[in-house]
Amino acid sequence: MTEQPIKNICPHFGICGGCEYQNIPYEKQLEEKGNRLSALFKDLIQSTIIVQPSPEIWHYRNKIDPVFSPEYFEKPPPTDIERETVLGFKRYRRWYDTFPLEDCLIGPPELPHLILAITQWRKANNYKAYDRRTGKGILHALLLRQGKRTGERMIGILTRQLDMNWNSLIDLLKQHFPCKSLYAGLYTRTAEVSQPDKWHLIDGSSHIYENIVLPIKQNSVNYIFQISPSSFFQANTLSAENLFSQIYNWTKEISPTYIYDLYGGMGPIAILLSNLAKEIYSVDCVFSSIEDGKTNTHLNNITNVHFVLNTVRKFLSEQIKKTTKPLSNDTLVIVDPPREGLTEGVIKKLLQWKPHHLFYISCNPNALARELPILLEHYNCINFKAYDFFPHTQHVETLSWLIKK
Repeated sequence: MTEQPIKNICPHFGICGGCEYQNIPYEKQLEEKGNRLSALFKDLIQSTIIVQPSPEIWHYRNKIDPVFSPEYFEKPPPTDIERETVLGFKRYRRWYDTFPLEDCLIGPPELPHLILAITQWRKANNYKAYDRRTGKGILHALLLRQGKRTGERMIGILTRQLDMNWNSLIDLLKQHFPCKSLYAGLYTRTAEVSQPDKWHLIDGSSHIYENIVLPIKQNSVNYIFQISPSSFFQANTLSAENLFSQIYNWTKEISPTYIYDLYGGMGPIAILLSNLAKEIYSVDCVFSSIEDGKTNTHLNNITNVHFVLNTVRKFLSEQIKKTTKPLSNDTLVIVDPPREGLTEGVIKKLLQWKPHHLFYISCNPNALARELPILLEHYNCINFKAYDFFPHTQHVETLSWLIKK
């Protein structure tokens, strides 16, 4: 692979905690990630680990959520000073200090236009960031979601009150950053997070849509997914398609009768595999994800995917209790846990249930490295892949195929 010169450096590189590697050529980033994975799994994975590159390395994210914060002073200012409102991300290793955001080269494009619209609206109406020290201010965070393939945009404003001048924001967005949906998220807590107590539609459509394209046989098959403000969807759509394609090809080799998609979210994997199995069960504990998943099956005319609202651990316990005979060898279980991994309790239940085929998707290689030795006492790892979902960062996604010994 020929090393390409670095053409883009974010104006916030070195300050923002999001991208650590923008000053390193992308080929070197992939090599470094592969080396770290090889060292981490040296006693577990025999084959050389090569990280598959992201199809795009700039503006690849379909979602960002900067925060509104009172400006930070290195030394305490006079008590009567009014802190300016800052919209941005946290400084590297300084969770208490938000820098003003100008652009994000890995976020959706044309972000500066959105920042301009939000800033004009905020200043014209004298809206301030919420200050936990004083209890004053109302603004918490900004949510931007944009379909990578559809281009549809959703904006969310997390705020402590809903009675605001939304008409002026609608006009400014039409002028600077047209979007399909505008939401207000009522937030009454004090912590800085991007999920409100409840979302309220202010203008436009209640959802945006994204397409996932899979190369199947000689054709590309398009699946459509409805996305709400609280939906979980892979942040890098195009890299996710590469991962999903590999899962599809492995599943086709197995030709399973039943698939259990654990931590299934809004059902992308279950839906993409729906033509390869008789029945698929997608399990998640988030109600909104289950509802999105049901809608997505209707959008894609799929009838054999069933959504189960439950924790994975409880679902496995229930399955073990009613199992009268071992699972068939063509049963496939897919796990895609959050960053903390499967946890000891879920692994114990999985080993009791004894699925013959297990696909493990991990967004945290360190958690996988802790859990894989336990799984390998009962399974053989016959394939291991890595994908760069997050160029210019240390993060990497992995996919393992485990078969029961």
